[in-house]
Amino acid sequence: MKDNETIARIREGDQGVTSQIYQRYRQEFIRWMQKKYHCSEDDAREMYQCAFFAFYNQIKSGKLTHITASIKTYLFGIGKNKLHEQQRSNVRYEYSIDEEKVSNYDEDATRKQEKEIQYRQIEQALQQLDPPHRQMLIMVYYENRSMEYIANKLGYKNAASTKNQKYKCMKRIREMLETTKKVD
Repeated sequence: MKDNETIARIREGDQGVTSQIYQRYRQEFIRWMQKKYHCSEDDAREMYQCAFFAFYNQIKSGKLTHITASIKTYLFGIGKNKLHEQQRSNVRYEYSIDEEKVSNYDEDATRKQEKEIQYRQIEQALQQLDPPHRQMLIMVYYENRSMEYIANKLGYKNAASTKNQKYKCMKRIREMLETTKKVD
């Protein structure tokens, strides 16, 4: 019986032909897998089961109606692909813990906590300023406004006087932060 006739008989539900094909290539496939891919006998058997099941499902679903290679070649190809697929999914990544990376992570986390504390302290100091000075610093540092814009908005004489006021406000903020550090 030719391979394409065999496929047609399997599709029609001929269990005798299905069983015959299953048995015909089983031992040869297992030996081939063990020799070529250094599989254990159990793994090779499992691969044959998977390959034959895939072959059978392709026929029954109508995806495989005609082949140009032999059934043996087709089955062995499926088995090889299934083995490679299994090997890819079984790859385990070994992570080596680099003490330097862990140390850097700890330093980054500590630095981040320190920054958060500083931001909270700055926010508190900003809240203690009188509203016009607070508004000026917000416009400078949060809104990135120009000194000319701030002078016009807040009624300062010019950009230079606005810069002078900003300097005084920043000096006041620094003093508040220094006082906070001493208390902590």
